Amino acid sequence: MREMRFHQWIVLLAAWCTVSCGESATTSGAADSYVEPQPQCVQFTNISVEYSGDDVGEKSSDGWILKLWTDMEIDAAGNPIGPGAVAQLLLNVTYNGEQKPDVALLPGRYASQSNSGDYSPRTFVSGYTDYIDTPAGLLERADGTFYAAILEGSTEMDADLIDDGVVQIERLADGTFAIEGVLVGPKCIKHHFAWSGTFEPSSSVVPTVQNSTLTSSIELDNLVQAQLQDKGDYFYLKDESYRDFVVFLGAEGLDFTMARPQGSGALLRLELLVPWSCNKADGVPAGEYRMVVRNADTSIDRAQIVPYAAIPGLPDVFVYYKWAGSWYVDMADGEWGENYARIADGRVVVSRGEDGSHTFECRLLDCEEPAHEVTAVVHIEADRFTIL
Repeated sequence: MREMRFHQWIVLLAAWCTVSCGESATTSGAADSYVEPQPQCVQFTNISVEYSGDDVGEKSSDGWILKLWTDMEIDAAGNPIGPGAVAQLLLNVTYNGEQKPDVALLPGRYASQSNSGDYSPRTFVSGYTDYIDTPAGLLERADGTFYAAILEGSTEMDADLIDDGVVQIERLADGTFAIEGVLVGPKCIKHHFAWSGTFEPSSSVVPTVQNSTLTSSIELDNLVQAQLQDKGDYFYLKDESYRDFVVFLGAEGLDFTMARPQGSGALLRLELLVPWSCNKADGVPAGEYRMVVRNADTSIDRAQIVPYAAIPGLPDVFVYYKWAGSWYVDMADGEWGENYARIADGRVVVSRGEDGSHTFECRLLDCEEPAHEVTAVVHIEADRFTIL
């Protein structure tokens, strides 16, 4: 959830600079008359802007953190010394499919969430208290949207967790931004503030690594050798209901004498489940192997882990010792090349010759939408079938 994502406060020397919101109250002198205190507008002089993208994963909005603070003296430990003020705004901004910090999407009027699960664009996330384990004990700190003050001569922050109010962001004709807001929290104090100027946003979005670089369907017609590895009870079911065979089908330029294929050329990694009684020395049993379906968390239901099933590629794994499932990779000097595809669906049909040869008929689909086909009909002579 976004309210948990933004507890990661980046330490800046002036990031906790705060000033108390000045207020003036007036009365008519009559016991029954009262004029609501009107806050003075605090003019912030500093800003940092961080883009966190769609950390909620709903493609409804992107998270942006705006931190505003006043100039303050900093002590030897890096703590700001009051008087000063800081406001943190956690905004739900229009979703950007490119997941890049486009400042053109920021201008607008932002109001409070309707509830804690509301990430509608043009709302701000309510303030909350975050708890962090430290060697000295549990540390409490404000996060989300809040306004905080540090009194004169103090370094302690007195935060008001905001749950109501409005923030207006404008982009002026000269390209500068103007931000103004009136926010209210449990302290029932109106915090009126403003800032204007320019900024360069940072991004905490981790670039997504594609699980397939294919731009069209491919047919692999140069696979001429194979290697078989027996992974046994790979899923640790401990019931001898299946055996996991990993089969590498490769081009001539690959070296299969070691567990990790070496060299350069097209490589198809297939993970096939066979009966427990199978012996790798006899090769891969003939039959049809259909790809099972991974759950959203990449797990596979127990009912699918049976003989004559094929395992789709494990998403987002690009190091050899974690490599799992079925993949196509164009190897380059023993390393992962630029052309590859995680196999997500399809089938493999294995037929056997009396001379110990294997034929693998592969009709596979990568993980893209729409999917690209990876097809191959591979005949492996017995003397080109390496068993480790």
